[in-house]
Amino acid sequence: MKFTRSLQKILFYLSSFIPLYLLLIVQNIQLFDDNGRLLTLKCFFNQFLNISTSVSIFWIGLLIFFILSLFGVFLFFRVYTKTEGRIGTIKDTEFVREDTMGYIVTYIVPLISMDIHSGRSLLINFILFFIIGTFYVKNDQLFMNPLYNICGYNVFSAEEYIYITRISKTKLKKIAKRNLEVKKVNLIGDIYVITEVPLQTSRSDDLYL
Repeated sequence: MKFTRSLQKILFYLSSFIPLYLLLIVQNIQLFDDNGRLLTLKCFFNQFLNISTSVSIFWIGLLIFFILSLFGVFLFFRVYTKTEGRIGTIKDTEFVREDTMGYIVTYIVPLISMDIHSGRSLLINFILFFIIGTFYVKNDQLFMNPLYNICGYNVFSAEEYIYITRISKTKLKKIAKRNLEVKKVNLIGDIYVITEVPLQTSRSDDLYL
């Protein structure tokens, strides 16, 4: 069980860097030759098998990380958000929005500067990536994921809990104040994915009033 939870944390961590993978692809992939002409299919695919060892390692590593990160995406969006969970209430407290933008600026942006033609640069950035991952996994920072915001989820901290939800802050406060029920799915530790209870549609409509 402990190994499974650790593996899930690692997959969630890798998925939080999907924006970085995409930026690195855009930054380093070649579509045109030195004369500005579109590469032939053979030349296009040959760039991934470059005689430079560091370049080959970069593309192979990036492919592996991207594929593994898709499992993290699947876990959150197809498993945890679809799990029945349990019905309960949330405390009427201050909901503080977590700064996932800070995560991008602090951890993702610096990694864009790597030089894929330099083995030393790749090693340094891999070590940095590993250190960040250790911090992320050990401290259960699973909620720090830009994909959640991109897909319409909000991340709030409320006393000892972290809530990942599509419910707005204003509506969340009204739900807590009126002691209405929500569906809670435990992601890990004190982190929960919460959604409104469908049977409360008629009551939840009053929240907009």
